[in-house]
Amino acid sequence: MFFDKVIFLYALYVAFAYGMLAFGATYFRNTLDARSRMAIAIGETLSYIVNPLTYILLGAILVIFCIFAIIALCLSTPTVLAYVFPLALFVNVIQVLYRASEQRSELCTKGLVLRPIFLGETVGIEYENLVRVEITPMMAWYKCQFYVFPFDNAGQCLLNEQQKDTLISALQGTSSCEVRFLSNG
Repeated sequence: MFFDKVIFLYALYVAFAYGMLAFGATYFRNTLDARSRMAIAIGETLSYIVNPLTYILLGAILVIFCIFAIIALCLSTPTVLAYVFPLALFVNVIQVLYRASEQRSELCTKGLVLRPIFLGETVGIEYENLVRVEITPMMAWYKCQFYVFPFDNAGQCLLNEQQKDTLISALQGTSSCEVRFLSNG
């Protein structure tokens, strides 16, 4: 195992520059999302919904980070790229973790705010506009698809058991939409 301090310092500089660009883009996206969220007024937030697929992605990136970090340390003559690649992956892990903590969907008193982490726009769905909700169990989570008139798919999210129960009770109190429980098969 060989560790070159000078090359590592160069790699840290490159990773720092990459991190500034990455977090600048993340901050810009969070600002745009916050502005679009202010336009949606559907009551008080009851619960935040975090997409569990984000944590699977984070775990995969961390595993790849560990593999490339071990490879970089095992090289007899490391290059800047050998050190930059795992550092850039680590920056991405922190970026996705920050994005997941800021970009949460919301279960509110008068509707839902669906905020996809990577793609798409923030969508506000009022309970009174819902026509149908399809709930499909997926391991420990429930995939919920929301339909508004004329049966257009308004969005989807993954909920845990408690959030699903909160959603169903909110729908029963404020909406006349159909709730379908679908099987996973």
